[in-house]
Amino acid sequence: MREQAAFEARTLVRQSNVCVISTISKNLAGYPFGSVSPFMSDNEGRLIFYIAGIAQHSRNLSEDSKMCATVFDAAEQGDQNAHARVTVVGDAAPVPVDEHDALLARYERQYPEAISYRQAHDFQLWRMEVKRVRYIGGFGHIFWIEKDEWRQAQPQWDLNDEANMVTHMNDDHSDANRLILKLTHGIDSDSVTMTTIVSDGCYLRANEKNYYVQFEKICLDSTSVRKELVRLTKAAREQLAEESATEHSE
Repeated sequence: MREQAAFEARTLVRQSNVCVISTISKNLAGYPFGSVSPFMSDNEGRLIFYIAGIAQHSRNLSEDSKMCATVFDAAEQGDQNAHARVTVVGDAAPVPVDEHDALLARYERQYPEAISYRQAHDFQLWRMEVKRVRYIGGFGHIFWIEKDEWRQAQPQWDLNDEANMVTHMNDDHSDANRLILKLTHGIDSDSVTMTTIVSDGCYLRANEKNYYVQFEKICLDSTSVRKELVRLTKAAREQLAEESATEHSE
């Protein structure tokens, strides 16, 4: 049950683009300060934020690394308390210089609007190391998830390898991107790009939105990723053929 809860919580985080982050206020010492922020997550489940140097959160984190991020599905209708949500608690620090450029390129693929931030207000990437996770999946389905349960195995590729895989999909298999998006989210679009690959899924971008595609199993090497993308593409083509056959038989 705990393993399933961790899976559900990680999936909700993967599917989300925005969260509420809270840091310890520098101006009002001891009080939490919260706001809405986009984010992305890495293979280990750590959260990455792109924050302006003049922002309160940058100032707060420079004094105290403690923060939390609350993730929920804002699209859900009705009582939000009845829907799943995740609170990730941890400590944030600026991304090290040797990782910064590759990680920023990844962030900008997922959030192209962030490209313009490079020249404004000294934006910086911050990464939160996860200490503990609180998951509420519904009434009576409540868990504290420890960091060892949250963290997944690190794949055998790095950020540069990921960028190469993404480029290959966009340059040589753009049709597969469109098919996979149609299969998993029911969305038809003439322009679909892959932005990110993580060990348990990938992100496709269309109509100025990001869509997470869950893999059938964890992929820890590039060969496994390729096989999973081939499987998804084949499934999408089979579904398309079935729909076409049904239309012609009516």
